[in-house]
Amino acid sequence: MTSTTRFALLTGLLIASGCGGTVAPPADDGRTQRIYNKQTGRLEEIWSDRDGDGKKETHAFMNGVRFVRIEIDESGDGKPDRFEFYADVPAGVTVESSPDGRVMLERVEEAGNSDGRITRKEFYVAGFIARAEEDTDGDNRIDKWEHYSANVMIRLELDLQGKGFVDRRFTYSPDGALLRTEADPDGDGKFEIIKS
Repeated sequence: MTSTTRFALLTGLLIASGCGGTVAPPADDGRTQRIYNKQTGRLEEIWSDRDGDGKKETHAFMNGVRFVRIEIDESGDGKPDRFEFYADVPAGVTVESSPDGRVMLERVEEAGNSDGRITRKEFYVAGFIARAEEDTDGDNRIDKWEHYSANVMIRLELDLQGKGFVDRRFTYSPDGALLRTEADPDGDGKFEIIKS
């Protein structure tokens, strides 16, 4: 399920609950639970069991009707392994990727192992992915960097030797075709084209 789809489902829960200000929460349907601040009546959290297995796999932290952070258990082990962070859309600005026009995705962190350690981070600008970094081999060092333009990866950089520097670089056209492959085996920052 994509971030936008998940966000839309949770937004639907907000609309269905009529949340805002001091509206009384609807009865818990067993799959969704809303937590309101006792003093202000503002919505603070939404727990959701999308597949009805009795495990709440989505936990949204709210500021009223605005999302702040969403934690998702995609593996079904009872622990979140995906974290989505949201920021308010600036006043007077339209962000095309914002499902509700109020908040936009700012960062995603994913745990790739059962230990809960974050192995991948994605960074967004105006709600669109701009770059990502990942530890693909579990050695606690980033060894993969992705760079995006208009939501399309335009450059991929890898540390194939595990030496802590980029030694292979792939450059792509806006339609996703590989333009060239470059190598820098000694890490001096001078890349040589090995395929174009």
